[in-house]
Amino acid sequence: MKDEMALSRRRYNRAMTTAEVARITAPDRTAFARSPLVVLGTSGHAREIAWIGEEAGYPLLGCLGPHRAAEAARLPVPWLGEDDWLDSADLSVRYLIGVGDGSVRARIDHLASRNGRRPGSLVSPAATVGARCTLGDGSVLWPGAILTTDVRLGRHVHVGTGATVSHDTEIGDFATLLPGCRVAGSSRVGRGATIAAGATVIDNISIGRNAVVGAGAVVVHDVPENVVVVGVPARILRPNHPPVY
Repeated sequence: MKDEMALSRRRYNRAMTTAEVARITAPDRTAFARSPLVVLGTSGHAREIAWIGEEAGYPLLGCLGPHRAAEAARLPVPWLGEDDWLDSADLSVRYLIGVGDGSVRARIDHLASRNGRRPGSLVSPAATVGARCTLGDGSVLWPGAILTTDVRLGRHVHVGTGATVSHDTEIGDFATLLPGCRVAGSSRVGRGATIAAGATVIDNISIGRNAVVGAGAVVVHDVPENVVVVGVPARILRPNHPPVY
């Protein structure tokens, strides 16, 4: 496997045609899954994360959260109990946060990381991670997500289906990139920011903390923190003040 990963790195470190990129086989990431995982949450977002974990062959124990019979019946993995199940679990168990709202992920992470417990991370086998990319603890990449090269993800960043992040871009802690969005090179996405489905952020743009880029928006200027922007080109619609934890 090391030889295959080295070959992939060499391919990414030179210019490639589109056809060559399409032929690169995703590395077998199951070798990195040494700790059992649980998903905090039982909603659709959590179900997707659980499904990704199963597809990738991770040792996924189940989901945690308030028992709602309708949600529990739809889980692809066992419902293990309420959130406090984690307090008495072995410290080898790591957690993923199955919640789409970055501000809520921050609150849950604060509680779950007590007593030195650590989050895991999860990369779909259908995602692409290029050379010299780094993923913070708790980050999740959905199928079709692409990090090209020299991309840095913070803690508990979620990169949705088909979302792409280009070279030399930094994505802050608890940021959320929803399906099909595009973040071009040398950009900065602040802590807790959300880039909604189908939005585009052009090169060398800064998105402020807790900002929300609306679905389908095209961002051509820096976005301040704590605002919602929409449209083509994106403009400020209203303030955004998520809870502070």
